[in-house]
Amino acid sequence: MSPDRNHSPIYRQFILRLQAGLHLLDEASRQEIMRFVVGRQHRSGGFMDRGEQPDLYYSLFGFWLASALNLGAELNRLNDFVRDRKAETNPVDRFAGMLIQQAFSQKKEGPFTFFRELFRRDHPINFSYQLFLFLLVFDARYGKKRWLYFFVRMLLRWYKPPVGSPASLVAALTVARDEVGLKTEKMQQQLVGYFNEGIGFRSFEQVETGDMLSMGVSLFALQKTGFDLRLIAPTCFKFIEQNFDQGAFLSGDGDATRDLEYTFYGLLALGCLADD
Repeated sequence: MSPDRNHSPIYRQFILRLQAGLHLLDEASRQEIMRFVVGRQHRSGGFMDRGEQPDLYYSLFGFWLASALNLGAELNRLNDFVRDRKAETNPVDRFAGMLIQQAFSQKKEGPFTFFRELFRRDHPINFSYQLFLFLLVFDARYGKKRWLYFFVRMLLRWYKPPVGSPASLVAALTVARDEVGLKTEKMQQQLVGYFNEGIGFRSFEQVETGDMLSMGVSLFALQKTGFDLRLIAPTCFKFIEQNFDQGAFLSGDGDATRDLEYTFYGLLALGCLADD
């Protein structure tokens, strides 16, 4: 089951948006980001979490950023790191590792083992988030196989996100519906409900602060599905600018820690505004 050659996996679309975001920055800012990303790589080849330890989850963000920055040497070291990793117990790490290995064309598990990963409950995690990571790997591995997408279409046609769902889940479902050819207008309007003028995108409609994760994934979903971003762009640009700090983007909700995850979301958000 080789993927459709004309299909661009979502993870590659992320990289293109990151590159678009980089092009909006001046040379000094791009160099700051490059130094920050390079500095977050551990001597083992993995990228570091907030505790300065190599981590597959943070390595996924490091992979996307290093790819956008064309950091060949760093990507080669990451390739060696993921090749040597043993089986992970945490499903987030398992799917992050699978996606990086897929991008590096490393040896993969058989289909049965791969699909079984979705339903393993050996580690507590939000199933919606686990499903999103699974779909990223599925999309990269199998592309738009019609007989597989038929079942996904049937599921998404009737599924509605639970009341009170975070913006990230609504954004993921919007992207998923677009990928399988379903209408997204209602999902777009639901997603815009998380936007507040002067604040940006919030994780939940009732909170009073924006955050970079919600900003990044919401703008990606809206841009990908053809939503006109011009009216919300000024607030988004201001939020992104205010949270750029020495080569990294902050979470935007008061956390001053600089890490790869929010740097990815900040550049992703900026890249989604590049055409507006």
